[in-house]
Amino acid sequence: MKKVVLYAAFGLFALAHTARADDDFFDNLIVDEHMQQEVKNTIEKEKAQISAGEILDKKPLELKIDADDQSKITKSTKDAVLPTERELAPFGLKWLASKDEILELQVKLTPYAVKDSPNSYMATDLPKPVKAIRKVLISFGDNDALWRISGYGRLLEDDSRATKGLEEYHNFYQILEQKYGNADEVYTPFVKNVEETITTEDGKSAKTIRQYYMEIGDEGFKEKLMTGEATLYATFSNDHISVTLALLADGDGQTYIIIDYKNLIPDEQDSKQTYDAL
Repeated sequence: MKKVVLYAAFGLFALAHTARADDDFFDNLIVDEHMQQEVKNTIEKEKAQISAGEILDKKPLELKIDADDQSKITKSTKDAVLPTERELAPFGLKWLASKDEILELQVKLTPYAVKDSPNSYMATDLPKPVKAIRKVLISFGDNDALWRISGYGRLLEDDSRATKGLEEYHNFYQILEQKYGNADEVYTPFVKNVEETITTEDGKSAKTIRQYYMEIGDEGFKEKLMTGEATLYATFSNDHISVTLALLADGDGQTYIIIDYKNLIPDEQDSKQTYDAL
């Protein structure tokens, strides 16, 4: 009899379990506690079977990413890429940096035509300006990579010996020699033929020509710098940077220095490509 009542109770639950709670079900039936426990156990098993069946019947879950989300993922991946490390260049610039990279340093660039140096600009608002340098010219070349920097020194009202200009030249010479090494000074003096009268062994007078070589800083040295009849410059270098320091004088008799820096890596790369191609 107990078994019959149990089956009847379970049958009634099967018809009504979707709309009623377990407690409501037992409230409407007169069964002892043992029977209630058996019915509960049977219901729990049935629920487990139904749940398992529903899970197996479902289609696999598809992960969908809309275009906006895909864009965000792509952007995040790009943002995660670290910027290229650049070697520090004079005036706070960066060697082999592109024009856009230099502009990111808040440097102002004004186009300036320079022979044999395409994509050249006058650069202002430099990260590390030098008081003695009045203007800086930079060149990116055909590959949009900063490879040349030229600094023009302040104009100095000078005497005929170029005293102030030589002082400036020697100050920068010492700094560049210490930083880059391999100093090599080149001086092309002004040469003048001077006619002199000499006495020969037999006591007679004769005229001869003697060449006079102007020394650095002699009287009239500045004027010879102005005409180009005398030149003074020095070179410095390390494994990939070449530097030239020169002393010049303009048409108004003002002396000034120029420091020209060149990164040799682009030239080395071009030479290697040419070598490989041939």
